[in-house]
Amino acid sequence: MSTQQLIIDHDRWRKDWGGAPAGVAGQADTQAYAGLDLGGITFEASTFTGSVFSTINFADASWKGCQFTNCTFCQCDLERLRMTGCTFIGCTFGDCRFAGAWLAASSFTGCDWDELNFDGACWTRLKLLSCSGTRISANGLRGQEVDFNGSCFQDMQLVNAEIN
Repeated sequence: MSTQQLIIDHDRWRKDWGGAPAGVAGQADTQAYAGLDLGGITFEASTFTGSVFSTINFADASWKGCQFTNCTFCQCDLERLRMTGCTFIGCTFGDCRFAGAWLAASSFTGCDWDELNFDGACWTRLKLLSCSGTRISANGLRGQEVDFNGSCFQDMQLVNAEIN
């Protein structure tokens, strides 16, 4: 089954319109998605190139070993996302919520982060390389082994945060 069909079926299942819970493993995707409820979806060892995710609910999702290249995430709910071993290259994140998210052993290279919230999030072995952004906020962010090499963030407001 195609990645797109798995994603649409998961949205239908979440909205009680049929469908089925989805696990997207070893797939590739280049589609645009908007207004879907993908809460709890699992992405594993999948590749997304140029995919657009707009107003998507990814709350409680799990992403493992995925690669995202030139993807866009706009107004997405990524609360309590569990991400490990993922790579983001040239991706754009705008007006997204990562409250309570756990980001581990992952890297963001040349990405734009604008208006993101990381309240209560945990970063472990996270690389933010040559990234830029504005209006990043977090209350209670915890980070260990975080590398900001070459990155520049303006108006970053971290309250009660512990990084490195």
